[in-house]
Amino acid sequence: MLEETLMNHVKKISDQKDMENKSQMIVKGCVDFFSFQRASLFSYSCLTGMGEGICACTREDIFSLHNVKENIHDIYPIHQAVIHNKPIYLTIQHAKSSIPAKYVKRFSISSLAIIPIILNDMVIGFVLVDPIHANKPVTKNDLMKLSHYLKLAVSSPLESAPPTYLLSKREVEVLQHLANGLGLKQMAPKMNVSEFTVRDHISSAIRKLGVSHRTEAVAVAIRNKMII
Repeated sequence: MLEETLMNHVKKISDQKDMENKSQMIVKGCVDFFSFQRASLFSYSCLTGMGEGICACTREDIFSLHNVKENIHDIYPIHQAVIHNKPIYLTIQHAKSSIPAKYVKRFSISSLAIIPIILNDMVIGFVLVDPIHANKPVTKNDLMKLSHYLKLAVSSPLESAPPTYLLSKREVEVLQHLANGLGLKQMAPKMNVSEFTVRDHISSAIRKLGVSHRTEAVAVAIRNKMII
């Protein structure tokens, strides 16, 4: 019965057009259908290494994480999870020694699991989940089930909205500049980066949106109200 209920939830996520609601439904599924007391969703850019918070869910509340932004290359276990495309479980001791102290204190982190979100063979984000029982290890089977759920949740059918909520701020920015008619040479100084970096951000956005070229990426972003 749980399997059927979970798949119904995945279908509702797929049918949801509003990107904010979609991301909230994804983290809520982690808490409602698995043994976790909190789930936090982040976008990830393989170009910059930045992880940007989107939202989090507990048993009682859903809240924004837009003020959380870190280079995950500096957070070893999260970096290992995304570069190897593999879920990782951290014990209380490991979590407190490897996660920045400001987040351990702010979110009262004990044990923690890191689940990469993969689309088209590329990590586009990750979820951090806190087990209900901090001293009870999360099994490999639990991690695989959650990873499979997340894959289904973001791999919407073609007729549904693509996972635009997992684009980084830089990727959204380059799409807006493209929509405004700017070229690479004009974008680079505005963004204070090289033309090569601008091109990489565009390529990353195209891959995440599952489209073939820039014009289509801009059209998808406008249609999903990410840019104007």
